[in-house]
Parts: sequence; structure tokens; C-alpha cells
Amino acid sequence: MKQKKTNFGAILSSPKNRVSLFYILAFIPLLVVFYYNPFSAVIPFYGFLILLIKQQKMASLKEANIIQKALGLIVAVGSFFIYYAVVLIYPSTALYGVANYVIYLLGLFLIFFRFPALKEAFAPLFLIVAATSSSLISAWLKPFLSPFANDFAHIAVWVLRALGINAQIYNLDDIPILSFTALSGKVVSGAFVYECIGVYSALVFSIILVVILFEDPSSLKVRLAFSIAGLVGTFALNIMRVTMIFLVDYFYGAEVGGTIHYIIGYALFSTWLACFFLIYSKRQALHASILSFWKKIH
Repeated sequence: MKQKKTNFGAILSSPKNRVSLFYILAFIPLLVVFYYNPFSAVIPFYGFLILLIKQQKMASLKEANIIQKALGLIVAVGSFFIYYAVVLIYPSTALYGVANYVIYLLGLFLIFFRFPALKEAFAPLFLIVAATSSSLISAWLKPFLSPFANDFAHIAVWVLRALGINAQIYNLDDIPILSFTALSGKVVSGAFVYECIGVYSALVFSIILVVILFEDPSSLKVRLAFSIAGLVGTFALNIMRVTMIFLVDYFYGAEVGGTIHYIIGYALFSTWLACFFLIYSKRQALHASILSFWKKIH
């Protein structure tokens, strides 16, 4: 029995094995977050990906001492009971959510690595906390940005008309209402409120972008160009989301469109994030390919 414990300790003393176990333990709670709310797991998952990018650097970090491990274990175990404190303020909170996961990751770092390694945890933890708090920022911005809902509604009308749908817009109590006749002959109407603008998704994207670019050694010019392109793409994506909802309303009815309304935004945003950061990670290869193609045609 003692021999087995010694072998197990030897396995964990290997930096590579220790980091692998850290990533396994960091990933498992994401499945719990996903179970309670699939869409709330998107931001923590990107935080996990940032940790994954740091894999080589993490392997060079020194192992924590026994006192710090004990402290980390208390923090990690305690993270599973955060619900009982949060539920007093937010009664609708899930049994295991983002707050639990942030504290859990902090505990894992204390268990596996010496205290200075917490600087490597800053970016992913900041991402998770800031992005999940962006709803509060969005609510704060509401009085200032609500008037732009009218402009956004007119853009949606132009897009629908370009697609052959005779959409109209009118105001009801200063709220823009878009309406058109569906293929079934029924009139479909939709109010454009502040939430339709896409401020929340833009804030989340901006926070993710700041964290990713903070970790990236590229030039300021490159990071600025991608930042502008990313934010413009996020707002364009929101126009696409609204257009797709109305197209479903037009062809299949408002009932089906209502169902799509609660799904399509998360699906498109997650896809956009994945595509954007894939392109960003491959930017040098893409730039070389474009230059090569340009030389060939000239």
C-alpha cells in the first residue's frame, strides 16, 4: 500500500502530469455549469481555453507547499457551497454557477502551484467575472442607448425589404414596432427595445477581446484593427440575428419564430466568437496566403 502511494506521489510530482490533472479538474465543473444552464457555460469555457493556451507556461510553475495546498483545498471545497450565500441575494440562482466556478479555479491554483502563479489566473478569472457582470453594465447603459433602438429598427426594415419582405415601421408609446404580412396571411409585429440593439453581446465580446489581446504579443496596430473588426462584426451579427428571426416568422409563423428567438442569439454569438478567434490565431498564415495570391494575379 505504501508503495502505491509513493508511485502516486511520484506521478503528481511530474510537472506535466500535475498540469494535466489540473486541467482535468478545471474542466469537470464546466459540465455542471452546462447542466444547470448551457448558455451560461460559454464564458467560463473561454476562460478555460485561455488557461489551456498557457499550458507550457503552467508546466514551468513550481508545486505548492503543504500549507498552501490545504488552504486551496478549503477554498475549492467551499466553492460548492457558494450557492447558499448567493441565493439570499439572487433567489433564482443555480445550485452551481459561474460564481462557484471562479472560486473553485482559485482554489485549484492554490492546490497545484505556488502563490505567485495566481498572476496566470488573472486573465481567465477576470474574463469570467467581468463578462458575467456585463448584464449590470448593460442595465446601466440602458437610459443612454435606448434611443438607438429606433435606428436599429430602421436598419432591420431596410434589410427585410432588400430580401423582398414589405416590412413597415411605426411608433407606439415611443417604441418602434416593425410589422409585415407573413406567407400565411397573418400580420407579424415585433417591438424593438433596448435589448434588441445587442449591447450585452458587444460588452461580452469586448471583455473577451481585451483579455485575449492582453495575452497576445502582437503589435498595437494589429490588435486595434482586429478589435474594430470584431466589434463591427458583433453588431452586424445582431442584425443578422434579428433578420433571421423575422424570416422564420415570415415563412413559418410567429410561434416558430418565438422559439428561435431564445436560441439563435446564443448559437450565432458562440459561433462568431469561435470563428473570430480562429481567424485571429491563424492571421499570419492567412496574411501570407493573401500576399501569395495577390502576387499571382499580378
